[in-house]
Amino acid sequence: MQDVFEPLTPADYTFLVGLIESSVNLTDDQMLRRLLAAVEANDTPQARAALNRQLEREIRYLGSSEIMYLTRYLSGKEPGVSFGTVVRDAAKALQVDPPKPGTSREQVEAVVSQYVTRQFAELTPEAQQRMLEELGVEREKAAAFLKRSAGVFALPMLIQAFNTIIVEGLIKRIIFGTIARIIGSQLAQSLFRFIAGRFPWWVAWIGPAAWTFSIGWTTVDLQGPALRKTIPIVLYLGLCSLRDRFGNTATDDAASG
Repeated sequence: MQDVFEPLTPADYTFLVGLIESSVNLTDDQMLRRLLAAVEANDTPQARAALNRQLEREIRYLGSSEIMYLTRYLSGKEPGVSFGTVVRDAAKALQVDPPKPGTSREQVEAVVSQYVTRQFAELTPEAQQRMLEELGVEREKAAAFLKRSAGVFALPMLIQAFNTIIVEGLIKRIIFGTIARIIGSQLAQSLFRFIAGRFPWWVAWIGPAAWTFSIGWTTVDLQGPALRKTIPIVLYLGLCSLRDRFGNTATDDAASG
């Protein structure tokens, strides 16, 4: 699953570590903090590789029960479930189709793409119109698109109708709203404020979406405490991967133009 960490910045790593940290499970929070500090101090391939390995260990642990994790560990087997299992469990809880076989990046992107388009489709036409306008789409253009789409949405058609900036804004609004709802508005605000003090660009990137805690997204089926950790992790990794792809697309378009 190492490919899923490629698009991450130090701010992204900080956010993920904040999601993982807990006093009630077996994650090695002190080790994560030490490795994170090394990346923040000197963002080298070696420092990233060490942090990536630890993150993979913690995420795979979070996706498994503590009993099964210890059983595998004590028997000499590789502890924790596969990352693919973590993603599939998150997809099931989010009520989207399990991702097809592929890279870790492709799988988290598929979960985020399905979830975002489904959540947007379930809004009322008035709410859809309002969101598009808040993201900078002209009223007439938004209305024409919604009428033409007839309630069927997909990221490629959204990008074709508008641009990657608008679509990324829509994704961020839904993903951050969902993460905040799962981890709780108090923890979300505390985590956002902590990162804002260290990485001002990150706050500019997430925009006002980060503070939209009252959006009534469909309730997530959280069957067990692990999903309170793994779902936000999967959603954020997918968001970062799409951000990277959108950036590359914009660069390619500019170069071809």
